[in-house]
Amino acid sequence: MRGRSLVITIAAAAATIGLAAPQLASSAPNQDPRAQREQVRAERAQVASQIDTSKASLAEIDAALQTLEENLRTQQGALARTEAQVAQAKQDVTAAEAAIAKLTEEVAVLKDEIRRRAVQAYVSPPGDDVLSVLEANDFTTASTRKFYIELRAQKDADITDRLNGAASDLAYQKRKATEAKALAEQKQAEQKKRTQAVAAAEAEQQNLSNRLESTIDSQVARSIQLAKTDRALSAKIAQQQAALVARLAAQRAANDKASKEALTAEQQRIRSASAANVGASGKETAPAASRSGGGAASVTPGPVESGVRLAYVQGIPVNAQVGQQVTAMINAAGADGVNLRIGNSYRSVSNQIELRKQNCGTSYYAIYEMSSGSCSPPTATPGQSQHQLGLAIDFASCSSRGSACYQWLAGNASQYGYYNLPSEPWHWSTTGS
Repeated sequence: MRGRSLVITIAAAAATIGLAAPQLASSAPNQDPRAQREQVRAERAQVASQIDTSKASLAEIDAALQTLEENLRTQQGALARTEAQVAQAKQDVTAAEAAIAKLTEEVAVLKDEIRRRAVQAYVSPPGDDVLSVLEANDFTTASTRKFYIELRAQKDADITDRLNGAASDLAYQKRKATEAKALAEQKQAEQKKRTQAVAAAEAEQQNLSNRLESTIDSQVARSIQLAKTDRALSAKIAQQQAALVARLAAQRAANDKASKEALTAEQQRIRSASAANVGASGKETAPAASRSGGGAASVTPGPVESGVRLAYVQGIPVNAQVGQQVTAMINAAGADGVNLRIGNSYRSVSNQIELRKQNCGTSYYAIYEMSSGSCSPPTATPGQSQHQLGLAIDFASCSSRGSACYQWLAGNASQYGYYNLPSEPWHWSTTGS
């Protein structure tokens, strides 16, 4: 009877392998409110990217930049979630396949043991040593042998239960692997779309940035042209463009918090040069006098930094649109025996922010809203300094009105479109501010 019961058990266990396993938990509902928000923000961003930068107010440009920023962050967040889901699905596939391999081996061992015991029940008395039979087998792995040897102490019914359980688990893991693979493929397709959505959001943001840069460049040219006939309007236009530069810089800083690590060597040189006349205390001071001789100045093309097209004069970055007139002014002074050396001109928004932190405070209000006169010493808010356009120049050797540098500039700089800021003898700009 013992042998016959084992034969029946084998057939029952084989049938169990084909049984359906429990289904996995259902996925999230298709109607995700986040998807609707993503779509709305994408549509708003598309409209915002088309704003007319030459006519829009600063408030309208701020709103457009904010809309594009929100859309980009939304699309990046959606992509990050999808990438995590893809990684999890792949991990689930790997885990299920490992479980399938292990269970397949266990089922094979259990079937083999049940068959062996069925045959042994017919040909040998129950007291035969099972260990001799185990030692006669050639096992593929140590774990298989260990698993097989552990079966010696188990009764026939226990082995049958283990086979039924292993068969059920195997069917479940196969189903789980199939569903995980399907989910992985689905999420990979979604990942591709999410990646395209992020690229589109970045392109829209870049499109607006490019048009803002073009507007800044053209309006700076207009400000320079108006300087001799309408200084007030010239200053107003320049101030608006400095504000746009600050907004562009803020946008790019938000896109890359680790921007300093990504700077090119040339950009690092510009940042370093733009902070040359900031003392250890954070106070803006007259540039140190240079010991180097004069000589003819020349203009070398530079990069675009936060919407400002730069050039180098005496190795210092200035706005490219004033490069020629600054060079002419320096050379004219040299012809008169006066050595004009540029100590500082273009200053990045990030450096202006650092100045505000040191001189005004570190809160948002202190950096962006407190009046210049409330700081010690007075420091322009980001977006209001002509240094941020490269239109202001701090000359070395002009620390007082009695210097040869100041005296020459006072009598001649206006011919080249430059005017003095009365409170700082060394500070000259196209608007006098």
